[in-house]
Amino acid sequence: LEWNEEKKEYHINNVIGPDEYKEHVNNNAFTNYMAHWNLNLAIEYYSKIKSEKPELFNILNKKLELDSNLKVWKDKVVKIYLPEPRKEDSVIPQDDTYLSKEIIDLTKYKNQEHVGSLFKDYSLDQVNEIQVSKQADMMVLFYLLENRFSTDVKRANWNYYEPKTLHDSSLSLSTHCVLASDMNDKEMAYDLFRRASEIDLGPNMKTSDHGIHAASLGGIWQCIVNGFSGVRMLGGELRIDPKLPENWNEVIFPLNWHGVNLTIKVDKNLLTVVKNSDSDEKIKFTVYGTEYILDKKIEIKY
Repeated sequence: LEWNEEKKEYHINNVIGPDEYKEHVNNNAFTNYMAHWNLNLAIEYYSKIKSEKPELFNILNKKLELDSNLKVWKDKVVKIYLPEPRKEDSVIPQDDTYLSKEIIDLTKYKNQEHVGSLFKDYSLDQVNEIQVSKQADMMVLFYLLENRFSTDVKRANWNYYEPKTLHDSSLSLSTHCVLASDMNDKEMAYDLFRRASEIDLGPNMKTSDHGIHAASLGGIWQCIVNGFSGVRMLGGELRIDPKLPENWNEVIFPLNWHGVNLTIKVDKNLLTVVKNSDSDEKIKFTVYGTEYILDKKIEIKY
């Protein structure tokens, strides 16, 4: 954190955020929001550990000087600059300069057969000065801190940034797929899922010349479980808001929740959750805002 005397706030400068086509930028929104979230989490766990596990706290306090650092965290966290949506269009600046960079026609690069075609026409320094992104940046922020932003803000930023994102990273399509599901755009979500699946499984064999994209395969799982099935954890609570693609009849997958093995089945209008253990723990979760308690098996129309 660097203090900006003029604005009386802390900035985070000279970073590369998730979008690797924008190097050495100031106040990347994802970076700033996540730093703010992490500091608040540290403050929360300071209190939790101190009250619930005093012996552990004393050990950590000696090693990390938590008591003195807490004052620093509390002072700084409220002064971190968090880019806000612009009043005219609800777009959050990806960083201090992104929205002032040149806008070009990206059509042929969006329709590219091979990733990185942009660099046939531009150098990396030139790309750094164009409103073009390699991969998800703002979308990762909406994915991880989804309850921090309204649906209208997410959609406004989707409409602004997705057309400028070339998905030249294998990690980008799956993140956008989940966000498309969140916005109930089932057709777009399924198209992104298909494209993500084809990175290693599709007809273009060149994609895997240097090996399979292991993290991207995890992203495909996220498309299905976090996106189409709507499984998320917010504030430590389980949520299942299914949005099954129109051309799918059902999806079934295992889920371990707090050490309890579950089987979750989603079909066109029915969610079934089954507990596969003798645990007496009742599992609480929500489906589209309604709370349910799972004992052994529950079926929910949605």
